[in-house]
Amino acid sequence: MNEGRSETAQTDKEQPRSQSGSLLVTFIGGALLGASAMWTGLELQGKPQGMSMSAQQGGMAHETKAANIVAVDDWAARPTLDTAVYRDPGAGWNLNVITTNFTFDAQSAGLENVEGHGHAHVYVNGVKLGRVYGAWHHIGALPLGENEVTVSLYANDHSALASDGVKITSTSTVIVEQ
Repeated sequence: MNEGRSETAQTDKEQPRSQSGSLLVTFIGGALLGASAMWTGLELQGKPQGMSMSAQQGGMAHETKAANIVAVDDWAARPTLDTAVYRDPGAGWNLNVITTNFTFDAQSAGLENVEGHGHAHVYVNGVKLGRVYGAWHHIGALPLGENEVTVSLYANDHSALASDGVKITSTSTVIVEQ
């Protein structure tokens, strides 16, 4: 009988430890999520004054290349671009990059241009989030208010694609309310 009481007493003592362990895990998880959301929000608010986009992005090599334009006017089929942004049921937003006459080609990034091949760049409120090599891209939390999600098409060598002298770009406006 003493053994039964001992087990019960031991179980009672383990339970608070388990609860405090769960609280610790919950606290750390919440802190990480909060820090991630804050970092994303600060990053999307814009670049600090006096800092160029190239400095903000860690160098100027890509900015110099991106200044080059590849005209698609004489291509057999001109690429087209459209975008749509949907709220992700879990968190953040899902960006749908809709193209025609264009193939996302991650394997050839940085190599010689191939007509109709390349990648896209995604910007939120003027800040580059990164490259896209497919039709769907997840965007994290956006700041409250009006946000512009812009996508532009690029050739393999990172030159912007342009049709009739205008960079091939699509912008979707996302309004985030509380």
